[in-house]
Amino acid sequence: MNKEKFEQRLFRIFAQAGYSPIRILTVTPEEMVEIPNITVANIRAVLCMQNKVLTEQNHIRAGQLLEEILQMESEDGKNEG
Repeated sequence: MNKEKFEQRLFRIFAQAGYSPIRILTVTPEEMVEIPNITVANIRAVLCMQNKVLTEQNHIRAGQLLEEILQMESEDGKNEG
């Protein structure tokens, strides 16, 4: 028996429930519980994926904010000097 990859199975379960693949990043745990054939392992995997994406986005935002602060400081230094 050919074993389906975990990610492919997860996408298939969501597709059968009428969710687009990108929706996996925004679906709530309450909504996931209502999806037929979803397991606790699937829900945990989705939550981990959502957390990872959110963490990466926060790192990008934090980096952009730091860049903006440094740029403002350098502009203030030029204006004072």
